[in-house]
Amino acid sequence: MASDTEWQAWGEKDPYFGVLTDERYRRGKLTAESLEEFFRTGRSHIEEILAACRRHCGELSTRRSLDFGCGVGRLLIPLAEVSEVCVGVDIAAAMLREAALNCARYNLHHVRLARTLEEIDPGDGAGFSFVHSHMVLQHLDPQRGLSIIAALLSRLDSGGVAALHLTYAHSKHRANQGVRPRASRVARFLSRPLARIRRRITRADPQMLMYAYDLNRVLFLAQDCGVRSGGLQFTDHAGHLGVILFLRKYPAALA
Repeated sequence: MASDTEWQAWGEKDPYFGVLTDERYRRGKLTAESLEEFFRTGRSHIEEILAACRRHCGELSTRRSLDFGCGVGRLLIPLAEVSEVCVGVDIAAAMLREAALNCARYNLHHVRLARTLEEIDPGDGAGFSFVHSHMVLQHLDPQRGLSIIAALLSRLDSGGVAALHLTYAHSKHRANQGVRPRASRVARFLSRPLARIRRRITRADPQMLMYAYDLNRVLFLAQDCGVRSGGLQFTDHAGHLGVILFLRKYPAALA
């Protein structure tokens, strides 16, 4: 699939910049200090996400945690630091190789890495108490993304909490309620260089595909998968409007 190929290319060419598009994280500019800052941003994110989960869903457990789209481990590593079992999933083998090196660097030997959800099992036939994915689903075609959301929620324990980020619109299309209007091939072609400049991505880089999700379909799916409570937090990444969904899966007896 196109997104898998592009993500593997990012992992081989410029893995840290592929995760956070800041020039400090380009392969040729990466220093010990910028690498430390890179992981510091991940630690801050996980602290904020867990605090938001508690606000929206109440207390939660991170004893068995899953990070989907873990990349080089920016968010996986701080999540592993508060988990007994932690699994990172990423389709790109190049990203997983870098994640393994980073886990070893931080002495996190209880982390398991896999390329697909089908490969993982937290052990003892149990599911995960916490499932997380951030700035990942937006790069996947929504039809595929919806099937992944269903698979993630199916692996969530009863009473477990998921924090899933996805995009639903772009701010430049406000007149159409965020829906991208139909454009001519010429207009689409002319818009590409500007979009790349805004994202600091050059023509020499792999593509970074972006997709918008229908939130109605996402919420229907979540409820169908046993989610009965939660909340959301809006995000805006360079005009890509999104939400972090905080979802608690209730035990069958309470559903």
